[in-house]
Amino acid sequence: MEKEIETKTKTITLMPYLPEHLHQLSQFYLPDTQTPFSALPDESLKYCREDCDRHSIVILAKGIPVGFFVLHIGENITRFTSDKKAILLRGFLIDQKHQGKGIAKKALQILPEFAKGIFPNKDSIILAVNVMNVIAKTLYVKSGFQDTGIQKEGRSGWMEIMEYRLDMGNKDME
Repeated sequence: MEKEIETKTKTITLMPYLPEHLHQLSQFYLPDTQTPFSALPDESLKYCREDCDRHSIVILAKGIPVGFFVLHIGENITRFTSDKKAILLRGFLIDQKHQGKGIAKKALQILPEFAKGIFPNKDSIILAVNVMNVIAKTLYVKSGFQDTGIQKEGRSGWMEIMEYRLDMGNKDME
């Protein structure tokens, strides 16, 4: 299943990870200011190989991998939510050389419909964002995620749990 959005600058596509993406994903780089907040694709893919409830997703711009994230379902997300109908968004990142081009915003705009296509029985997407990661939190809010008021301790400090309701749609997006 692929989902595309046509924009003036780029076509952004979300699609499940394929082995042919590995070489480009392994070249991804994040600056030191971002590495505490997100694992690189190589690390996330290891976890996905060990847990069939973790689904690796590649963000493509004009067919080239520029970003990556994991959609996680099942029992192992209970640390973040007790909602059995939730999908956990993990490890969302854009390769440094493609940052600042609006790709993350566009990917998050098409994520709800994409996620519903893969998991039609789920009704929300949740994520945990580090309280120090103000840029990411601002992006998530602009993309329709709402702060649940719940905080959890993570590997790099306190994280705020945010949620996007799939069952209600969201009219706040630009």
